[in-house]
Amino acid sequence: MRATATDRADLIITELLRVSPGEQVAIVLDRSSEMEMAHALADATMATGGEYTFLTMPDRDTDRKNELTPIVQRGLEAADVIIGLTRASGAPTYAASVKRLFDAKQLRGMSMVMRSMANFTEGGALADYATLKEEGDRLAALWRTATRIRLTTPAGTELEADIAGEDVIVECGYATEPGQEAAFSDGEVSQMPSEGTAHGRIVVDGPVAHLTGGDTYELEVSHGAATGLLGDGPRATGLRGILAATPDADNIAEIGIGLNPSCRRNGDFEEEKKARGLVHVALGDNIFYGGTVRCAVHIDQVLYAPSVWLDDRLVVDGGEVVFE
Repeated sequence: MRATATDRADLIITELLRVSPGEQVAIVLDRSSEMEMAHALADATMATGGEYTFLTMPDRDTDRKNELTPIVQRGLEAADVIIGLTRASGAPTYAASVKRLFDAKQLRGMSMVMRSMANFTEGGALADYATLKEEGDRLAALWRTATRIRLTTPAGTELEADIAGEDVIVECGYATEPGQEAAFSDGEVSQMPSEGTAHGRIVVDGPVAHLTGGDTYELEVSHGAATGLLGDGPRATGLRGILAATPDADNIAEIGIGLNPSCRRNGDFEEEKKARGLVHVALGDNIFYGGTVRCAVHIDQVLYAPSVWLDDRLVVDGGEVVFE
């Protein structure tokens, strides 16, 4: 089943972002952006009585993935809504300047970065977002009461971390108030573990942002950082190069639980990281999550068949969401 770009743009603008007459919507693009979706979002914005502006920046290499241009940064100061539609980078989502505007309640946003038209019109894009948001809020409420998180997988992951007071972020499609941020397609709850506390090992057997290949690799984790990498396949080799060349790329930045039952298991990290019962652990930048680590990359790594405990409560059991 597939929706049209126009249909999904109408959903995003009228329901998920609830754009009002007179609001200014900044659509941030790069040279690789899906322009069919960009124009559909622009048309939907105008239909609400809002006004859009395209802000186009260069494609970014790995060493500058989270950097906006100064012109885009200044333009966002006049916006009510940001829609990040860059294909080559996650800068509209992870830039520190955007986080400051969210924190100041000057901006709300929709992250559609590093996604294809299939992500916008198929799979997770077809979910019942009202139901998804209700479930995400319930999981977040439970998560906020916990002080420790533990994660295991059949492949060998054994990771633990403190979670004492960090923001729990519900990305289930809706960003209707200043300071809120969502994504599309969407469906996850996530949190930054307390900096410096994650320890154990992560065995990555699902898709990974910025890396291609099907090899499994293992990260040894100590004091909140990846301290060793085992594996000799193409993904392990690529990640080893990023870790060597990019300061703070070894930081354990995020743990996220997917909730979207419509997401496909198709090897696409943007689709699978939101898939119901899957977990992703990110490396690198954690500014978006309320942390202090600024890094050129934020690398989501999907893990299959995970089990997750918040304190002593099992919330995901072998890839099945069980917190309710």
